Amino acid sequence: MKILQKILGKKKEFEYDGPNAELVHAMHRMAVQDDAENRKKLYEALLASTLIIPTPELPKGFHSPGEKLSGPNTKIDMIGLKSKNGQKVTPAFTDTEALRTWDPNTPSLGLKSQAFFQMVMGTDIQGVIINPFDPIRKMIRPGGFVTRAELDFLAQGLVPSHFGSSGFQVQLKAGQSIAIGLPAVRPGPDVEEALRTAAMEDPVITELWLFQMAGPEAGNHTAVGIQIDKIIPREHEGELVAKLAEAIRPILKKDQSLDFLFLRGKLGQDVKALGASIFRRP
Repeated sequence: MKILQKILGKKKEFEYDGPNAELVHAMHRMAVQDDAENRKKLYEALLASTLIIPTPELPKGFHSPGEKLSGPNTKIDMIGLKSKNGQKVTPAFTDTEALRTWDPNTPSLGLKSQAFFQMVMGTDIQGVIINPFDPIRKMIRPGGFVTRAELDFLAQGLVPSHFGSSGFQVQLKAGQSIAIGLPAVRPGPDVEEALRTAAMEDPVITELWLFQMAGPEAGNHTAVGIQIDKIIPREHEGELVAKLAEAIRPILKKDQSLDFLFLRGKLGQDVKALGASIFRRP
Protein backbone atom coordinates (compact mmCIF):
# COMPACT_ATOMS: atom_id res chain seq x y z
CA MET A 1 0.00 0.00 0.00
CA LYS A 2 1.30 3.42 -0.93
CA ILE A 3 1.77 5.88 1.92
CA LEU A 4 3.11 9.19 0.67
CA GLN A 5 3.85 10.39 -2.82
CA LYS A 6 7.32 11.83 -2.99
CA ILE A 7 6.47 15.17 -4.50
CA LEU A 8 9.43 17.18 -3.23
CA GLY A 9 13.00 17.14 -4.47
CA LYS A 10 15.92 15.48 -2.73
CA LYS A 11 17.12 18.49 -0.73
CA LYS A 12 18.50 17.38 2.61
CA GLU A 13 17.06 20.35 4.50
CA PHE A 14 13.75 22.20 4.26
CA GLU A 15 13.39 25.52 6.06
CA TYR A 16 10.01 26.01 7.70
CA ASP A 17 8.97 26.93 11.24
CA GLY A 18 5.26 27.71 10.83
CA PRO A 19 2.15 25.73 11.84
CA ASN A 20 2.57 21.94 11.84
CA ALA A 21 6.31 22.33 11.33
CA GLU A 22 7.01 18.80 12.58
CA LEU A 23 4.56 17.34 10.06
CA VAL A 24 6.04 19.41 7.23
CA HIS A 25 9.56 18.27 8.08
CA ALA A 26 8.40 14.65 8.50
CA MET A 27 6.90 14.68 5.00
CA HIS A 28 10.12 16.14 3.63
CA ARG A 29 12.20 13.47 5.35
CA MET A 30 9.96 10.82 3.78
CA ALA A 31 10.53 12.38 0.36
CA VAL A 32 14.29 12.16 0.89
CA GLN A 33 14.40 8.73 2.56
CA ASP A 34 11.48 6.33 2.84
CA ASP A 35 12.21 4.04 5.80
CA ALA A 36 10.43 2.62 8.83
CA GLU A 37 11.68 5.26 11.27
CA ASN A 38 10.67 8.18 9.05
CA ARG A 39 7.25 6.61 8.48
CA LYS A 40 6.71 6.22 12.22
CA LYS A 41 7.65 9.86 12.85
CA LEU A 42 5.35 10.94 10.03
CA TYR A 43 2.34 9.10 11.47
CA GLU A 44 3.06 10.51 14.93
CA ALA A 45 3.32 14.03 13.50
CA LEU A 46 0.06 13.53 11.62
CA LEU A 47 -1.78 12.49 14.78
CA ALA A 48 -0.41 15.51 16.65
CA SER A 49 -1.41 18.02 13.97
CA THR A 50 -4.33 20.35 13.42
CA LEU A 51 -5.02 20.38 9.68
CA ILE A 52 -6.57 23.10 7.54
CA ILE A 53 -9.62 21.63 5.81
CA PRO A 54 -11.13 23.38 2.76
CA THR A 55 -14.90 23.29 2.61
CA PRO A 56 -17.50 24.54 0.12
CA GLU A 57 -19.17 26.51 2.93
CA LEU A 58 -18.22 27.30 6.52
CA PRO A 59 -20.56 25.96 9.21
CA LYS A 60 -22.85 28.50 10.84
CA GLY A 61 -20.97 30.69 13.29
CA PHE A 62 -17.58 30.34 11.60
CA HIS A 63 -16.10 33.37 9.91
CA SER A 64 -12.28 33.37 9.89
CA PRO A 65 -10.14 31.28 7.46
CA GLY A 66 -8.53 28.43 9.38
CA GLU A 67 -10.72 28.97 12.45
CA LYS A 68 -10.52 25.85 14.62
CA LEU A 69 -13.51 23.55 14.74
CA SER A 70 -14.77 22.59 18.18
CA GLY A 71 -17.67 20.60 19.50
CA PRO A 72 -18.29 16.88 18.87
CA ASN A 73 -21.49 17.50 16.91
CA THR A 74 -20.08 20.05 14.47
CA LYS A 75 -20.11 18.75 10.91
CA ILE A 76 -18.38 20.03 7.80
CA ASP A 77 -18.76 19.40 4.08
CA MET A 78 -15.54 18.04 2.59
CA ILE A 79 -14.37 18.73 -0.94
CA GLY A 80 -14.31 15.65 -3.16
CA LEU A 81 -11.72 15.25 -5.91
CA LYS A 82 -10.80 12.49 -8.35
CA SER A 83 -7.26 11.12 -8.21
CA LYS A 84 -5.35 10.04 -11.31
CA ASN A 85 -6.52 6.45 -10.83
CA GLY A 86 -10.15 7.52 -10.43
CA GLN A 87 -10.40 7.27 -6.63
CA LYS A 88 -12.44 9.78 -4.66
CA VAL A 89 -10.10 11.79 -2.43
CA THR A 90 -10.23 14.95 -0.32
CA PRO A 91 -7.56 17.62 0.33
CA ALA A 92 -6.10 18.86 3.62
CA PHE A 93 -3.34 21.38 4.32
CA THR A 94 -0.70 22.00 6.94
CA ASP A 95 -1.34 25.77 6.95
CA THR A 96 -3.42 28.50 5.28
CA GLU A 97 -0.54 29.61 3.08
CA ALA A 98 -0.28 26.10 1.61
CA LEU A 99 -4.05 26.19 1.01
CA ARG A 100 -3.72 29.48 -0.89
CA THR A 101 -1.27 27.92 -3.34
CA TRP A 102 -4.07 25.49 -4.22
CA ASP A 103 -7.03 27.89 -4.12
CA PRO A 104 -6.83 31.34 -2.50
CA ASN A 105 -10.61 31.72 -2.32
CA THR A 106 -11.78 28.44 -0.72
CA PRO A 107 -13.28 28.70 2.81
CA SER A 108 -11.45 26.60 5.40
CA LEU A 109 -11.26 25.72 9.06
CA GLY A 110 -8.82 23.99 11.37
CA LEU A 111 -9.55 20.50 12.65
CA LYS A 112 -7.61 18.05 14.80
CA SER A 113 -6.30 15.40 12.43
CA GLN A 114 -7.78 12.38 14.23
CA ALA A 115 -11.25 13.97 14.25
CA PHE A 116 -10.87 14.76 10.55
CA PHE A 117 -9.80 11.19 9.75
CA GLN A 118 -12.81 9.89 11.68
CA MET A 119 -15.06 12.07 9.52
CA VAL A 120 -13.40 10.75 6.37
CA MET A 121 -13.91 7.15 7.47
CA GLY A 122 -17.65 7.81 7.60
CA THR A 123 -17.68 8.57 3.86
CA ASP A 124 -16.71 6.79 0.65
CA ILE A 125 -13.53 8.88 0.32
CA GLN A 126 -10.52 6.66 -0.38
CA GLY A 127 -7.66 8.94 0.62
CA VAL A 128 -6.46 12.35 1.80
CA ILE A 129 -4.14 14.50 -0.30
CA ILE A 130 -1.98 16.67 1.93
CA ASN A 131 -0.85 20.01 0.49
CA PRO A 132 -1.91 19.65 -3.15
CA PHE A 133 -1.05 22.72 -5.19
CA ASP A 134 -2.11 24.43 -8.38
CA PRO A 135 0.59 23.75 -11.04
CA ILE A 136 0.47 27.39 -12.13
CA ARG A 137 1.65 28.39 -8.66
CA LYS A 138 4.91 27.48 -6.96
CA MET A 139 4.82 24.51 -4.58
CA ILE A 140 5.81 25.82 -1.14
CA ARG A 141 5.34 22.75 1.11
CA PRO A 142 6.05 19.03 0.97
CA GLY A 143 2.90 16.96 0.69
CA GLY A 144 1.64 13.47 0.05
CA PHE A 145 -1.20 10.98 0.06
CA VAL A 146 -2.68 9.02 2.99
CA THR A 147 -4.56 5.88 1.93
CA ARG A 148 -7.90 4.62 3.24
CA ALA A 149 -6.15 1.76 5.04
CA GLU A 150 -3.86 4.19 6.85
CA LEU A 151 -6.79 6.45 7.69
CA ASP A 152 -8.53 3.50 9.33
CA PHE A 153 -5.68 3.18 11.84
CA LEU A 154 -5.03 6.90 12.27
CA ALA A 155 -8.72 7.58 12.93
CA GLN A 156 -8.35 5.26 15.94
CA GLY A 157 -5.17 6.98 17.13
CA LEU A 158 -3.03 4.01 16.10
CA VAL A 159 0.41 4.29 14.52
CA PRO A 160 0.77 1.68 11.75
CA SER A 161 4.14 0.45 10.56
CA HIS A 162 4.02 0.01 6.80
CA PHE A 163 5.49 -2.91 4.89
CA GLY A 164 5.41 -2.56 1.12
CA SER A 165 2.11 -3.46 -0.54
CA SER A 166 1.32 -6.30 1.82
CA GLY A 167 -0.11 -4.83 5.00
CA PHE A 168 0.47 -3.04 8.28
CA GLN A 169 1.80 -3.81 11.70
CA VAL A 170 -0.10 -1.96 14.45
CA GLN A 171 1.60 -0.11 17.28
CA LEU A 172 -0.83 0.26 20.18
CA LYS A 173 -0.69 3.37 22.35
CA ALA A 174 0.60 3.01 25.90
CA GLY A 175 -2.23 2.22 28.29
CA GLN A 176 -4.73 1.61 25.50
CA SER A 177 -7.55 -0.71 26.55
CA ILE A 178 -8.45 -3.53 24.17
CA ALA A 179 -10.46 -6.75 24.43
CA ILE A 180 -9.04 -10.02 23.14
CA GLY A 181 -11.02 -12.99 21.88
CA LEU A 182 -11.49 -15.53 19.11
CA PRO A 183 -12.40 -14.16 15.65
CA ALA A 184 -16.08 -14.61 14.79
CA VAL A 185 -14.93 -15.54 11.28
CA ARG A 186 -11.46 -16.95 10.70
CA PRO A 187 -9.58 -15.87 7.57
CA GLY A 188 -9.70 -19.34 6.00
CA PRO A 189 -7.58 -22.54 6.00
CA ASP A 190 -5.57 -21.42 2.95
CA VAL A 191 -4.56 -18.18 4.67
CA GLU A 192 -3.62 -19.95 7.89
CA GLU A 193 -1.60 -22.55 5.99
CA ALA A 194 0.25 -19.81 4.10
CA LEU A 195 1.11 -18.16 7.41
CA ARG A 196 2.41 -21.44 8.84
CA THR A 197 4.56 -22.08 5.78
CA ALA A 198 6.06 -18.59 5.92
CA ALA A 199 6.69 -18.81 9.67
CA MET A 200 8.48 -22.15 9.32
CA GLU A 201 11.01 -20.51 7.00
CA ASP A 202 12.31 -18.14 9.71
CA PRO A 203 13.61 -19.83 12.88
CA VAL A 204 13.14 -16.63 14.90
CA ILE A 205 9.35 -17.12 14.80
CA THR A 206 8.32 -19.71 17.39
CA GLU A 207 4.52 -19.28 17.48
CA LEU A 208 1.63 -17.62 15.62
CA TRP A 209 -1.72 -16.87 17.26
CA LEU A 210 -4.97 -15.78 15.62
CA PHE A 211 -7.22 -13.46 17.62
CA GLN A 212 -9.70 -10.62 17.51
CA MET A 213 -8.94 -7.32 19.19
CA ALA A 214 -11.50 -4.63 19.88
CA GLY A 215 -11.74 -1.46 21.91
CA PRO A 216 -13.17 2.05 21.98
CA GLU A 217 -10.04 3.42 20.33
CA ALA A 218 -8.60 0.36 18.60
CA GLY A 219 -11.71 -0.54 16.63
CA ASN A 220 -12.30 -4.18 15.72
CA HIS A 221 -9.57 -6.11 13.89
CA THR A 222 -8.60 -9.70 13.19
CA ALA A 223 -4.94 -10.04 14.05
CA VAL A 224 -2.01 -12.44 14.00
CA GLY A 225 0.20 -12.47 17.07
CA ILE A 226 3.87 -13.26 16.45
CA GLN A 227 6.00 -14.86 19.17
CA ILE A 228 9.78 -14.67 18.70
CA ASP A 229 12.44 -16.34 20.82
CA LYS A 230 14.85 -13.42 21.18
CA ILE A 231 15.15 -9.65 20.96
CA ILE A 232 15.77 -8.54 17.38
CA PRO A 233 16.22 -5.10 15.75
CA ARG A 234 13.04 -3.25 14.71
CA GLU A 235 14.16 -3.54 11.08
CA HIS A 236 14.18 -7.34 11.41
CA GLU A 237 10.70 -7.25 12.94
CA GLY A 238 9.55 -5.35 9.89
CA GLU A 239 11.08 -7.95 7.61
CA LEU A 240 9.29 -10.76 9.47
CA VAL A 241 5.92 -9.05 9.15
CA ALA A 242 6.58 -8.26 5.49
CA LYS A 243 7.26 -11.95 4.75
CA LEU A 244 4.10 -13.09 6.51
CA ALA A 245 1.98 -10.40 4.87
CA GLU A 246 3.42 -11.11 1.42
CA ALA A 247 2.63 -14.83 1.83
CA ILE A 248 -1.09 -14.14 2.28
CA ARG A 249 -1.54 -11.10 0.06
CA PRO A 250 -2.39 -13.07 -3.13
CA ILE A 251 -5.07 -15.15 -1.38
CA LEU A 252 -6.80 -12.55 0.80
CA LYS A 253 -10.20 -11.49 -0.46
CA LYS A 254 -10.86 -7.82 -1.22
CA ASP A 255 -12.71 -7.25 2.04
CA GLN A 256 -10.20 -9.21 4.16
CA SER A 257 -7.37 -7.77 6.21
CA LEU A 258 -5.08 -8.98 8.98
CA ASP A 259 -3.08 -6.98 11.50
CA PHE A 260 0.23 -8.20 12.89
CA LEU A 261 1.45 -7.68 16.46
CA PHE A 262 4.43 -9.04 18.35
CA LEU A 263 3.35 -10.79 21.55
CA ARG A 264 4.93 -9.17 24.57
CA GLY A 265 3.90 -8.67 28.19
CA LYS A 266 0.24 -8.66 29.19
CA LEU A 267 -0.94 -8.57 25.55
CA GLY A 268 0.96 -11.77 24.81
CA GLN A 269 -0.48 -13.50 27.89
CA ASP A 270 -4.04 -12.50 26.98
CA VAL A 271 -3.69 -13.61 23.36
CA LYS A 272 -2.33 -17.00 24.38
CA ALA A 273 -5.15 -17.46 26.90
CA LEU A 274 -7.99 -16.37 24.61
CA GLY A 275 -6.78 -16.66 21.02
CA ALA A 276 -6.21 -19.64 18.71
CA SER A 277 -2.77 -21.13 18.11
CA ILE A 278 -2.14 -21.62 14.38
CA PHE A 279 1.62 -22.35 14.46
CA ARG A 280 4.10 -23.66 16.99
CA ARG A 281 7.63 -24.56 16.01
CA PRO A 282 8.38 -28.21 16.83
